[in-house]
Amino acid sequence: MGLFSRKGTADPHLPELTTKQADKLRGLCVAVVGRQGVAVTDAGDHLYGDNDQKYGLFAISRKAATLPEKEWPAMVEQHFAGFLSSTPASKATVEELQAGVYPKFIAPHTMDWMESQHGPSVYSYVQPTARLPLLIALDSPESVSYLTAEQVEAAGGADLLWDKAFSNLIAAGPGKPEEFTAEGGSFLVFETESVYQASWIACMDKFVESLGYTPGPLGALVTIPATNMLCLHLVSEATSIEDIKAMLMFAGTVHSQHPSPLTPLLYWWNGNTVENISSNEGEDVNLYLPDELLSVL
Repeated sequence: MGLFSRKGTADPHLPELTTKQADKLRGLCVAVVGRQGVAVTDAGDHLYGDNDQKYGLFAISRKAATLPEKEWPAMVEQHFAGFLSSTPASKATVEELQAGVYPKFIAPHTMDWMESQHGPSVYSYVQPTARLPLLIALDSPESVSYLTAEQVEAAGGADLLWDKAFSNLIAAGPGKPEEFTAEGGSFLVFETESVYQASWIACMDKFVESLGYTPGPLGALVTIPATNMLCLHLVSEATSIEDIKAMLMFAGTVHSQHPSPLTPLLYWWNGNTVENISSNEGEDVNLYLPDELLSVL
C-alpha cells in the first residue's frame, strides 16, 4: 500500500503527469486509436470512441510516468493494440457478458457526460450506492466497458446481470488487509489491483462474511477513497473519535492524490444499509454521527 506524491503541476485528470505531458500523451493516444479505425474524443481521463467504448488513460499514464518521452509513441502503440484486440461489450456474446461482468462505480462527471451525449436512459439500470452511480462493467485483460441499458437488456435483463456481477465480485475475493494506524486511530485497508474493489461497499454483508469477520451490533465504518481500495473499521466499545479522524485523514489524502480517486466521504454500515456520515466543504470536513455511534465515542 502506498500514497502517491502530489506534483505541483500535476494534470487534473492524470496526476501522474504534468499538464503538458498529459496533453502530449492524450494526443498520442487519440492518433494511435484513430489509426486503428476508431474515432475518439479526448475526455480528460479517458477517450470516448465512436464505437461506444471508453478507453481509460490511468494505466497508460502510469506507464508513461516511468519512461522517457521519446519512448512514449511505441508504448502507446503497444498499449492500445491490446485494448483494440479485446472483445468490446457491443460484440460480446451473452455468455461472455455474464461471465465477465462486475459492479463498478463510475465518476459522477463521467456519468453526466455520457448522459448528455446519449440521453438519460443510456444507463437507466444504474444503482445509486454510497452517493455514487454504480454500473455493470464488462472486464477484459486490457479494458473495462460499461454496459448500456440496451446491452444489459439483451444479455438477460438488469436483475440477472446484477446477480452475475456481484457473484463474480464475490468469487474474486476481498483481498488481504493491511492495518493502518495514525495518531491513536486504526483501521484495515483492503487495497488490490482490481478497479472493482470499492464496489464491495454495495454488498458489505458478503464482504465481512467472506473475511470471516463477525461485526457487532453497530456494524462498521467504511471509506472507498479510490476504485481499488476499501477501508474498514469494525465498530466496538473500543472505537473512538481518533479512529474516525484517522479514516477521514487517510481517505482525504488518497482521494486527492490517487490516479483513480472515488470519494473522501466516510460511511457507516449499520449491518443492513450504508449511509454517508460526513461531507466536505472546501478543506472543512463535517460529521453527521447517528446517536448509535455517538453512544460509543
